[in-house]
Amino acid sequence: MKKSTSILFALIFSITTLTSCSSDNETVAPTAIGSVSVESAKNYTHDSSEIELLDLINTYRVEHNLNTLSIIEHISYKSSEHNAYMIAVNAVSHDGFTERKTNFQQLLGAVRVGENVAFGFSSPQAALNGWIASDGHRANLEGDYTHFGVSIRIDANGKKYYTNMFIKK
Repeated sequence: MKKSTSILFALIFSITTLTSCSSDNETVAPTAIGSVSVESAKNYTHDSSEIELLDLINTYRVEHNLNTLSIIEHISYKSSEHNAYMIAVNAVSHDGFTERKTNFQQLLGAVRVGENVAFGFSSPQAALNGWIASDGHRANLEGDYTHFGVSIRIDANGKKYYTNMFIKK
């Protein structure tokens, strides 16, 4: 029993160190959407595991007396692009966060942006549990946001990549 507990602790610790988060702690004035020449907001179709993760995040927020977040498909689209990038470079990262943040500011009027990424978790609940166990990720989950999106993609080896982004409008 003690050996099983040690193995479980080591596994959770290893998984937690394989995840990362990024948060924009400064509030900025939104750019007028019509005055910037950028791509238009993209639509995204969520699969059942992504809907499950979005629901789990909102349930977590309600349990902590926080507002629920509204889904914006464009945020999930950009999250999916980032997952594709992480899969291509075979690394979990926040590369390109500044560009995603600027895109949300210009297209969606975001004044605050946060991002959680992870890989290797077997289910949406496991990914959420990993984020909750990490101070930085939990801060994003509990942050002052109004909208969010998520993408879960699977690489050729069957490992799942997660990107969850938050904005405040």
